Amino acid sequence: MRERSSLSTMQCLAFLVASAMLLSGCLGLGRFGVPAYELGVEADTDYGLILTTYEDGEQTSSIAPVITFDFSSSGNVDNIESFGVLPGDGRDEIVVPASEGSTIEVDFPLHGKYAVTAFGVGKDGGQYNYTMEVRIEQLIDWYENDTGNPGVLVFETAPGNGWPIPSHFLLNSTVENPSIIELDGREVDVKWDIVNDEGVCQTAGENIGNGDSFVWKTVHFGPVSTHEIYLTIEDGQDRINVHHSLAIVYNQAN
Repeated sequence: MRERSSLSTMQCLAFLVASAMLLSGCLGLGRFGVPAYELGVEADTDYGLILTTYEDGEQTSSIAPVITFDFSSSGNVDNIESFGVLPGDGRDEIVVPASEGSTIEVDFPLHGKYAVTAFGVGKDGGQYNYTMEVRIEQLIDWYENDTGNPGVLVFETAPGNGWPIPSHFLLNSTVENPSIIELDGREVDVKWDIVNDEGVCQTAGENIGNGDSFVWKTVHFGPVSTHEIYLTIEDGQDRINVHHSLAIVYNQAN
């Protein structure tokens, strides 16, 4: 009878631990299996978007998303020494004493899908973890006005943690042929080349009338290296306006 009673107790404890983990937390067990504290953590989002802007060939800004991890729902905090987050991108863990705060803000400057580990460390030295996936994508906007020699947009598709690679990148490239004079303006022929480590992977060309614009839309699946976007004026009007909008995208599912 005692053996059956002991087994039942262990099963109940396992159920409690599993239930707690489903609620974005876990129980830190102290001596004799008695819960020392309950680690409760919530992230304000599991998705972020890096916004990068270029003006006339120079990067003018790159805003990294910030995700906040909130440990305030933890129980028996008097038994917790510190809270921490390991970003999963090669950086060291970020730790705050439990006596000084219960939130940690983490910025993600590189795109990728990260297994982020939030954890608590008890005053007895025991550490208890909760791991979640965070998806970080990137949007790059490149602007050039009144250019006769468009610059080369260089971008990196390798993720910040090496794996998994992006699902694809999506390019919307707008070229405007501004009207020099209202009548009898000149057409322009332009050519796009997307180049990676293996050479030209995509190319397109277009004739754009005076005062008109054209958008080249293309998608490239499974990019794994540095890419470059070349835009060449081949004939006609020698001044154009350019806007590349490039999105680096990851699958939502594992």
